[in-house]
Amino acid sequence: MRVRVYLPPLADRTVQDERGMVELPDGATLDTLLRRLRLPFRRGVARLCMLNHRPASLADPLADGDVVSFFSLFSGG
Repeated sequence: MRVRVYLPPLADRTVQDERGMVELPDGATLDTLLRRLRLPFRRGVARLCMLNHRPASLADPLADGDVVSFFSLFSGG
């Protein structure tokens, strides 16, 4: 399955293709994705994660075409 991921800081960018998609096995959860992205502090990062524009948890299953994004605590200008 392929999910679109808007990567947070510190994520492993090599797992994402040029269209922003990440390949995952069927049955993958948000935790599977966060492990693939090699994110530190997965539990904390999950609190800032949105799945299809809704708050998500580590156990949430992912489906082909889902959109995963991260709320940023910092912004710049």
